[in-house]
Amino acid sequence: MESLSKTLGYSDTSVFAKSLLDYILFNSPIILFSADREGLINYVSGKSLDALGLDPSTMKGTNFVDYAWTAEVSEPDGSLRSLGPAEVLELVLVGKEISSEIEFGERFFSIRISPSRSIEGEISGIVGVAIDVTDRKEAQDSLEKRTIDFKTVIGNLPVVVFSISTEGKILLSEGNGLKRLGLEPKDIAGKTVYERAESRPEVIDAFNKALQGEESIYHSKINGLYIETRMYPRFGKKRKVEEILGIMYDISDRLEYEAMIRFNLAVISQVNDAIIALDADQRITYYNKYAAKLYEVGESDCLGKHYTSMFKEDWISDENYRAAMKDWETIGASKRELIHTLSSGKKISIESNFKKIIPDGFVSPGLIMVNRDITEKKETNESLEAALRGLEKTNKELEQFAYIASHDLQEPLRTIASYLQLLERKFEKDIKPEMKEFIRVSVDAAKRQQVLIESLLSYSRVGSASVKKTRIDPEEILEEVERDLGSVIRETRTRLIFEGPFPNIYADPEQIHRLFSNLISNAIKFRSPKRTPLIEVSVKEVQGALEFCVSDNGIGMDAKYFDRIFIIFQKLHANSEYPGTGIGLSICKKIVENHGGKIWVRSLLGSGSEFFFTLPEV
Repeated sequence: MESLSKTLGYSDTSVFAKSLLDYILFNSPIILFSADREGLINYVSGKSLDALGLDPSTMKGTNFVDYAWTAEVSEPDGSLRSLGPAEVLELVLVGKEISSEIEFGERFFSIRISPSRSIEGEISGIVGVAIDVTDRKEAQDSLEKRTIDFKTVIGNLPVVVFSISTEGKILLSEGNGLKRLGLEPKDIAGKTVYERAESRPEVIDAFNKALQGEESIYHSKINGLYIETRMYPRFGKKRKVEEILGIMYDISDRLEYEAMIRFNLAVISQVNDAIIALDADQRITYYNKYAAKLYEVGESDCLGKHYTSMFKEDWISDENYRAAMKDWETIGASKRELIHTLSSGKKISIESNFKKIIPDGFVSPGLIMVNRDITEKKETNESLEAALRGLEKTNKELEQFAYIASHDLQEPLRTIASYLQLLERKFEKDIKPEMKEFIRVSVDAAKRQQVLIESLLSYSRVGSASVKKTRIDPEEILEEVERDLGSVIRETRTRLIFEGPFPNIYADPEQIHRLFSNLISNAIKFRSPKRTPLIEVSVKEVQGALEFCVSDNGIGMDAKYFDRIFIIFQKLHANSEYPGTGIGLSICKKIVENHGGKIWVRSLLGSGSEFFFTLPEV
């Protein structure tokens, strides 16, 4: 010290020592001060005064109690007491020592004030030291805020975070996930991992693995929920594990979703349609089992490849394919019939449904394609169309034959009848009564044969004529039939009742007119002589169709004839009783079948009949 003082030009070592001390104190971040018993400051130093805008030279002589600050002092009962400078001075002067953190200006200080004593040992004033802790306090406040924010976030997340000491003691357990598990933090914190694990070795295995410095994971079921737990080692110095950190979260929804995906994929894999997913560049990303079978290319051989790589190059130039691609690019969907030429050269007919995948943040853009093999269907349709064309040709030939046959058959009958009648008139006086009867029977037979041929021709027309369907009102048709049969209705005093309303139907008006006319005429013909004829026409909806009923109170029939009456030329009565050809109900059956319906009868001998038939409703 002496040599240093002489080097710096100081002759008195004590003066040098004081100057050196003053320099150190005035440039120190620590504020030192002292005051007498009245509180007058007699010494103050410290670089931190600059931040407060205070000058040590002007502070000397000012009173300690004039500076505004408050100290927090702990009481014996643990409570805090706030003290101002005057109270602090009073306590220190009686021998107390005050330590506190205070706010002064815009800075925070850790302050310690003690009594100063004279040589005789008496308290002569106070001496204090104040350290600027503003930066430390701000850092501490920031850390506390981040801790609170972290706890708030964790408290609202459906997870549980925890920490475990290397001895296995659970130090911390936080998170909203505790509520889902029916637990509270106190149920876990403070216990050991061995207590919580009970008889579950996978928990202990995961903990031991984390102690060895490895991340570990295990799954468990708690209160009906599937939980995934992960443990991570926290390393200290020299890569030594100091603590185990962990997180638990409910994966029940994820497992359910994964199970649903597996189920859907299993279903899709069994569908007898080729289901193919493409990305935005038309590379294959999914390919079900049926697609592999249809295109004769395995899944592993086509995933990641362009869709058209499965086919011969000439297929790409197909007009329908180009049109389908244009639909996909413009409207996002398409349904087309395509012919695919496989690598083997085999051609297959495909009904292809394209659907664009719209990206939504989770799903990438692309295309779903559902291709159905319609090769067999098309071949069958082509065969059916060929058969229908042949049938149509045959029907025309039969129709032509029927007209020709009816004309050729009727002409000789007309000739026979005419000549027999001519003979009867010319030789009327010479012909015996017996011969006249022969002639009459022959003429009647010829006329009946003509009627049968006309009936056959009529039946043929119903079968071969095209059905010209239109929207019609059945009640209007029934009113027309009533007008047409007006004479016979009046003669027989028949009561004809229409129990409407009648919904509109889509049918051929001419054929429906004939259907109702035949059924009502039959009901009048087979009326009972014991009662006034009553015919009722009604309708009701049955399984998407209209069920009409024409009922009467006529002679009825035995159940064994229910099917026979609809066969052409089948009669239950002799012509002498009920004249007719037995073709009316056959025509009714043909008309109903032409409209996709069915006809049947319900009857009781002597009590009347009910004829039912179905027609489609508009």
